[in-house]
Amino acid sequence: WRIAMPIKPHPMTYVCEDCGWKKTVAPRSDALGPGEWFARCPACGSEALTLRRADALAGAMVEWLAWLRRF
Repeated sequence: WRIAMPIKPHPMTYVCEDCGWKKTVAPRSDALGPGEWFARCPACGSEALTLRRADALAGAMVEWLAWLRRF
């Protein structure tokens, strides 16, 4: 038997190619919840979103803010 362990994804940054909206998210687990995944831009409704791994500073910042929200 092999048990697949959940792997927490790296922080990711969404960028809308149409309006420039940007958001960096740090999922809590491999099960993405509301506000951790986007199919459309919440600002303009466009589906032209680019997803990339967050840079070190943005990733650390959203991880830290997520940690603070637990309290």
